[in-house]
Amino acid sequence: MTPDELDDLFSDLIVQLDRLDAGALELMAGAYDQAGDVDRARALWGLADTRRATDRP
Repeated sequence: MTPDELDDLFSDLIVQLDRLDAGALELMAGAYDQAGDVDRARALWGLADTRRATDRP
C-alpha cells in the first residue's frame, strides 16, 4: 500500500489519535514504515512511546 492509501484506510483512526493506545499507534507506525513514509512512522512511534510512558501507574 502507498502512504496515501494508508491515509484513506486509517482516516477514522487518524482523527482520533488522542484516543488510541500505544499498540494501535505502533501498528499504524509499522504500516507507514512499510509503505515508505518513515517520517510519519517515526512520529507515530514517538507518540506511542509518549502514550506508554504516560499510561504507567
